[in-house]
Amino acid sequence: MPVIFVFLVGCRQNADDRSGDNINERILRAKNYIADGQPKDAIKVLEEGMLGNVPEISELLANTHRSIGDDELAAFYFEQTAGLSDLHYHCYLKAAEIYEKMKNYEQALLCYRLYLDILPEDNEVQIKYADVLIQGGQKKKALEILIHYVEESVEIRNRVAALFFDFGNYIQARNWYLSALAVDKNNLSALGGLWKIDRLFGDWNALLEVGTKLLALEEKFLEDISIQSVIDAIRIFQKTSNELKKVDLNFGKVALPIFTTDEIDASTLVVDGAMFREAAAEMSMTKQEKIAALRDLVEEARSRGDYEEAILVLWKMLGIDGKNVGAWVELTECLQKANKYAIAEMAIQEAIKFEPENVNFYETYLDIVLCTHSSTDYVRLLKDVKHRFPTDPEIRLRWANVQEIYIDDAMGAKRSYEKFLKLAPSDHPEFLRVKHLLQTYGKGESNEKG
Repeated sequence: MPVIFVFLVGCRQNADDRSGDNINERILRAKNYIADGQPKDAIKVLEEGMLGNVPEISELLANTHRSIGDDELAAFYFEQTAGLSDLHYHCYLKAAEIYEKMKNYEQALLCYRLYLDILPEDNEVQIKYADVLIQGGQKKKALEILIHYVEESVEIRNRVAALFFDFGNYIQARNWYLSALAVDKNNLSALGGLWKIDRLFGDWNALLEVGTKLLALEEKFLEDISIQSVIDAIRIFQKTSNELKKVDLNFGKVALPIFTTDEIDASTLVVDGAMFREAAAEMSMTKQEKIAALRDLVEEARSRGDYEEAILVLWKMLGIDGKNVGAWVELTECLQKANKYAIAEMAIQEAIKFEPENVNFYETYLDIVLCTHSSTDYVRLLKDVKHRFPTDPEIRLRWANVQEIYIDDAMGAKRSYEKFLKLAPSDHPEFLRVKHLLQTYGKGESNEKG
């Protein structure tokens, strides 16, 4: 009997604890403890009676745990509060920020998404979400989000540029840095980004211009390299090149320019003599000669299987001539060899932009999409390409395979295989295989619909 009585009293107590008056009283007691500098006593009061499923108490628990530096429990209670009541959706944001601080990016992204599901028009949080995606390694998804908010600020343009740079798409990176400078001509992040790209491409004139601006803004070093030393080196290269062009190359008497050491502050130089000679020789070359020389370097790198080196040289070539379609295609091939499919996708898209009727480029694009995207994306893109090139046998064969494998449309595949046989030459490597395959579909008429 006493045991039952105690149980009933306990039940009655729990019921009383859940009444509105008792909840408000408990919150008031907890707040008094907090005001008196006793947060742990406040937590004890709030946790009594198992009232953590009351959003007001759960949120106060979260704030109290955060005040004593217990981020893990604070984030837990904020997330719980938002889940208990739609009116407390702002707690998802608080939880996300704590998880981000803890570098728990997976949980931070989840909480940001839950918040944005309720308030998608919160641009500031959309940008925060993109930043966490970057920290969590999901840069491509972050880029897709940030592109929509480039008008918000110069810094977002710089972030977009930096992402393109990370992907190896230096042409796009340069364009976005320039767009940032169009808004703020003295923006250090944009100037620093251009400095890196110009150094990569070996664009001495652009380096001289950007470096001069950086020095005017009292920036002396970038990437641990003295800006002044690089500018001095470039000016010497230019002077050397100009003087060499004046030399009368007479084997009996050659008048060479003489430079005294007083003209150069040796303490500022970080570039060795080989770099001087190489740059001077490069400056005397025409655009076509530079591209031809770089082409030789690409072929040499590819012949020894050094695709990373080939990629760097191809980017330099595109820095000289960004409309060189052959370079874009070869860059795509090298990127594929190096398993850099995301950048390869961007490179082949550049080639397509310059030659939109070249079906071979689309086939390469499809191969990349098949490796990196979902089958749904591949099918959707192939369908668009089929409409653009309705009489191309390779595209028709791809479409037949898709109908058979992904769409499970046997009759549609049969019609497409038949169309392929009509379009392809008889010596096509797949001709006999497809002809034999059609026999497995049985006899019967089929109308061309694909």
